[in-house]
Amino acid sequence: MAVGREALTVAMSRKSAEPAPETDFFADAACQGADTTLFFPVSDTYADDAKAICATCPVAEQCLEYAVETHQPDGVWGGLTAIERHRLVRRRQRVAREERARDESAA
Repeated sequence: MAVGREALTVAMSRKSAEPAPETDFFADAACQGADTTLFFPVSDTYADDAKAICATCPVAEQCLEYAVETHQPDGVWGGLTAIERHRLVRRRQRVAREERARDESAA
């Protein structure tokens, strides 16, 4: 995700009681200097250029986790669109529920 210096200083968590996630990784992002409009396409159909940059990024995983933790509603972060991130969160929630159910039945 292309990020300006000002965004680095105001990283905030959605919940004020939680500390803001680390953003040091932004300095190593492959999108530094890229046109930010690439990362906010009008639809997922046009996200390929942003995803191509993310595919080469050494910090794509940290970027994705940042977007998930801060509930970014739009854009391509860590190679996933908002819809794809939503699906990822839902999969993680399902797996966690299944693991809890397995643990409870084994106890």
